[in-house]
Amino acid sequence: MSRSGEKFAMAFAGALAGATVALLLAPQTGDKTRRQIAKYGKKAGSRAQKFVGEIADAMDDVLGDVLKFSGNKIERGKELTSHAHSEILEVLDAGKKYIEEERAKLDKIFK
Repeated sequence: MSRSGEKFAMAFAGALAGATVALLLAPQTGDKTRRQIAKYGKKAGSRAQKFVGEIADAMDDVLGDVLKFSGNKIERGKELTSHAHSEILEVLDAGKKYIEEERAKLDKIFK
């Protein structure tokens, strides 16, 4: 996994840890809170693993294309680099949207 992927995973793990602490301090019974934590933790963990894997695969594909074609022609390499940049930004935007959606779900739990 690339450094940016590791940073994203660490940021997500931090957000998840913060959400767990917030759940623990929620004004409801401990039993109900523990069930919610377990349920949400399982779902969020599996979604996060799947999402991070998809990001890594997408980035590998794009970078593989860049390496494959950049040796043929400099111009083609420039085009692919620009394309790769666009695709990486799209993947990162999707990651941001995913985190925002998960945050909204957590907000609903606490309200």
